[in-house]
Amino acid sequence: MDEPLSGLSLKMNKPIDNNPPYIISAVDDVMYIVNTLIEKSVSTSQKGVIDNVIPGISALLGMDFVGMIQRKMKDESYPKPVVQGGYPPEEKIIAFIVLINSLDMANEYIARITSALLTPAADEHQSNGVGSRPLSLKDSFPFKNDAKEVAARLNSLNTSFSTKSNALLVEGIAVLFNQVIKQRLRPVLTDTFRDADYTLTEDELAELAAQNDMEKDELLEQTPRAFEHGWDRLMQPIERLMTPRTFTAVLDRTADYLARILEKRIWSYTGGRTSPDGAIRMARDFEKIVKTISKSNYSVRTLFERTKQILEVANYEDDEWDEEVAADGAWILSDEEMRRARTIVRN
Repeated sequence: MDEPLSGLSLKMNKPIDNNPPYIISAVDDVMYIVNTLIEKSVSTSQKGVIDNVIPGISALLGMDFVGMIQRKMKDESYPKPVVQGGYPPEEKIIAFIVLINSLDMANEYIARITSALLTPAADEHQSNGVGSRPLSLKDSFPFKNDAKEVAARLNSLNTSFSTKSNALLVEGIAVLFNQVIKQRLRPVLTDTFRDADYTLTEDELAELAAQNDMEKDELLEQTPRAFEHGWDRLMQPIERLMTPRTFTAVLDRTADYLARILEKRIWSYTGGRTSPDGAIRMARDFEKIVKTISKSNYSVRTLFERTKQILEVANYEDDEWDEEVAADGAWILSDEEMRRARTIVRN
């Protein structure tokens, strides 16, 4: 039996009364039963009991528990739009995120349960359920290789469950990205680059700012600020609901997608379509965009190394390029890509 989790919202101005992680109640119930069964089985000191109980638990978790979450994902909570071209309903997105969280936390719980029995430091504090004598696999199974075989059973349980649950977890994150995040990123990117014009010189940009009654610095910040505004509106509500591990996985996938989109945009300027000043502004804008994307996880910046290098190559002066850069072996771009990057800025 599962009790629905209420009070969650994608609206940042609406507080959440529950405490994270946001998971279905069945996770705590099932893992409590699993933990109790394993501890009781180990406390019997009968290897035959372990041989019967652990494989049964593994089969039930892999088929029934993971299967239950999979059915909920597909039949009850799949985040599909009500009308073609629209966005999925908020309650479907939230329910789907909760199921993703539930898989993640179930992985953690099984890892904790098995680790508590396998780790020597934990052995000293475990009770056998009968008296105060510490529970240890070596103490409980002193004959031949029984303790090692029991440990192998426990490790197999952890590995088998994590393999099945992680496969569904990866699938769920892909669905969340494709059905929710990717759809909403498109208007974010459209708004971001709507007024970006990298063909303008600095004088032309200053004239444009004056025509629009704006400070030049304000005009320069339009593109990165537009992206940050759209990014935060999209990602912060999702980050608030997800576990840190699942949001990291979503962020990695999103950043990888954006890295390819931004690189494609840069290549669209080949053929001398930007001014020297415009190429410098583009590099600054993209750096600020990457900073916004990576503020939750700095490591995703590595996914944008290609875009960074393309703009570096484009912005080098001819003498700098000929004397220093061309001889440098630290580039991940091919020779053809570097030659192409040199055509972004018009002479």
